Amino acid sequence: MAKQANNDPCWKGYEQAGTKEKNGKTVPNCIPSKKTAKKDSKSTKK
Repeated sequence: MAKQANNDPCWKGYEQAGTKEKNGKTVPNCIPSKKTAKKDSKSTKK
């Protein structure tokens, strides 16, 4: 399990979205980054 060197607790391609409790401990809640999320989805234009 590799962490990024810039003190980011999440893996590459993931970003932290707050914290959560796991096994009685508070841990970072890492979710897939919007940049890398499903490339096949249609993009919306404003």
